[in-house]
Amino acid sequence: MGKQEHRTSLSGGVMADKTHPRVEFRGRMDSLCALVVELQILAERQGLASLVGELEEAGSKLYDVLSCEVTGRECGDLFLWGMSGDEIRERSHQPERYFGLGHIRPHYTMGPVAAGLNTLRTRIREAELSACRAFTTSGAEDENAGRADIIKALNRLSSAIYVLTYKYLPKDYDKTVRFSKS
Repeated sequence: MGKQEHRTSLSGGVMADKTHPRVEFRGRMDSLCALVVELQILAERQGLASLVGELEEAGSKLYDVLSCEVTGRECGDLFLWGMSGDEIRERSHQPERYFGLGHIRPHYTMGPVAAGLNTLRTRIREAELSACRAFTTSGAEDENAGRADIIKALNRLSSAIYVLTYKYLPKDYDKTVRFSKS
């Protein structure tokens, strides 16, 4: 009797139902990588070679996260576009300081490139939530329980895409929100 179609291999020959949280996580990662390719095509059509390269680097990080999950390797600290994970986090939390704008409020006037980047950012956040379900609620018997490194890497990747979005907003974009108490 062969493999049952409702089951798949997690790693090392360990079989699980396809409804397992880690399988869902892997599916979300696959979708993210596909979305990166779609955005690269859009960027190329718009003549944005720099964005094609930036997305290539981000896509490589996504594949690295997926590889770490499958192999059990630890995700290293994120370094993307010359910035550390901490630098990316700082920029994403303090956009007025770094970009002269408040937090981006998505709007149709942001155009297809910035809107596509915003979609990618939200999908990375969904993958992060999927990782939280897969790695914080897994039983102790799962060798991948507690993969805070994966969760952190996805958190920083969503912040990185948020930071990148500022670069591709139209000039004079004014749909922002300020969350400061002042």
